[in-house]
Amino acid sequence: MGTIVHVEITAEDPAASARFYAHAFGWATVESPFAPGYHLAKTGPGQGIDAALMSRSWQAQPAIAWIQVDDLDAARSRVVAAGGGLAGDVDEIPGQGRVCYVTDPEGTVLGIKEVARS
Repeated sequence: MGTIVHVEITAEDPAASARFYAHAFGWATVESPFAPGYHLAKTGPGQGIDAALMSRSWQAQPAIAWIQVDDLDAARSRVVAAGGGLAGDVDEIPGQGRVCYVTDPEGTVLGIKEVARS
């Protein structure tokens, strides 16, 4: 099942955007140690979906939903077979799992994430 697990909001100035969301909505933000200009955001204790604020230099779409999958390679194949496309390489986030971007047939960018296996 493809459950939405994360949302990315792109910005010209991710640090300023992180400050805005912290002030306006109380999100706790911290810059990622793995990706410069990528700010992780906790949207609340035990509620909602966590988010990130990132540079538009990575993806230009204003917001990106992230979908968790059991098998990243199989999910990429299903996306292509269903008429979508691949929008970048597969990356490994230490301790979290493998991730990549894909597109639906209309060109909407989605992130897919395979959780790290223990």
